[in-house]
Amino acid sequence: MPRSSFHLPLRALKALYAHPLGLRPTELAKSLSVSPRSLAKALEALRVEGFAARDPLTGRWVLRYPHPFIPIPEAPDDPFFYQELAHEAFSRTGLRAYVLTVRPWGLHVEATSGNRGQRLWPFRDERRPVTGHAHASAGGKAILAFLREEALRAHLQRFPPKPLTPRTLSTVAAVQADLGQVRQLGFARARGEAIPDRCGLAVPLRAATGEAFAALGLSLPMGDPCVFEAPEAPKACRACRALAPALKEVVAELWPSSAA
Repeated sequence: MPRSSFHLPLRALKALYAHPLGLRPTELAKSLSVSPRSLAKALEALRVEGFAARDPLTGRWVLRYPHPFIPIPEAPDDPFFYQELAHEAFSRTGLRAYVLTVRPWGLHVEATSGNRGQRLWPFRDERRPVTGHAHASAGGKAILAFLREEALRAHLQRFPPKPLTPRTLSTVAAVQADLGQVRQLGFARARGEAIPDRCGLAVPLRAATGEAFAALGLSLPMGDPCVFEAPEAPKACRACRALAPALKEVVAELWPSSAA
């Protein structure tokens, strides 16, 4: 085998490592100065061996999430199950609901249900990658909090927390402290961290190992003040505390084996 062909998969891995959000095949072929056909064979070999994956939303190739050498539970491939989760959460709360899952290419929006006027993400197009915003969304936090420690470290190294709004936690220490609270409460909340005027609430779906493979979340209007920030305020918003049991009930009914 020619030396260039032998080293092409390794060169592709190196390029993907340098681009956490991934590269399209044309971009990758150009950067490596190889033909699309040769690159396609190399990428398929990396996919088969579990080193890389293709994001179906963007067509970009990325390193396997969160790291090629750290196995984590993958979400079952059952779109009807996720749609049922989202629909049931919406029907019980009247709020926009969504399901976020762990896939080889990252965190993936599997299903949504409810009023489309209630935004979920800091961008208008919901068919965009959300892995890089996990630290600022309730669904992302619900998953990150229940990953094994080495998987969480890999995520934070690959996607360092960046500010999306003035309220976004943008240091690793702050994010880790917040995830500790998620583990204590059993649910995650995000208050204006991804979208300035929206709050988020989510609970994890967990495998038998206790690791999260998905999250069921809601988009809420922002209440002010929040009971978590002003517990003594008589009119503090208590929506998260009131709605979290409903989400947990949905998960318990539709995914009984979850430890959520």
